[in-house]
Amino acid sequence: MSINVTWQGDCRFNVVTDEGFEFSIDSDSKSAPCPTEILLSALGSCSATDVALCFKGNDIDLEILTNRVTYELTENEPRLYKSVNLHFSVKGIGATEVVLKAAIEDALNKYCHVCLMLQPKIGITYTAEVIV
Repeated sequence: MSINVTWQGDCRFNVVTDEGFEFSIDSDSKSAPCPTEILLSALGSCSATDVALCFKGNDIDLEILTNRVTYELTENEPRLYKSVNLHFSVKGIGATEVVLKAAIEDALNKYCHVCLMLQPKIGITYTAEVIV
C-alpha cells in the first residue's frame, strides 16, 4: 500500500492514494487545506464514521450527523495541537444522548484509528448534542 505525494511548486502537493483518489494539499493554505487541517479532518470524519456505524447497528435512522472539530495549539514553535474537541450533533428517530455518548466513547477509545494514533499525545475530548 502506498500514497504518492508530488510537489506542485511552492508549498503545494498533489496526493494520489492506492485506490486512485486524488486531492491537493497546500502548506500555506492558499489553494487547498494544509497537512494539519487534513489530519484534523481525518480525525473528525473517522470518529463520525464510527458513530454513524454504531447508530446503524442499533437500528437508529440518522437524519443529521455533524462533527465540529475545534482545537488549541501549543504556545511555542512548532505550534502543535495541544487539545482537540469533537462536538457531535445528531438528529434521528430513536437518537438519545445516552446512545450518542456511548457511540462516541466507543469511537474514541476502541474504533477510530486516527484517534487511537493521536492519543495520548493530543488531548481529545468531546461534547454531544441531540437535535430535536
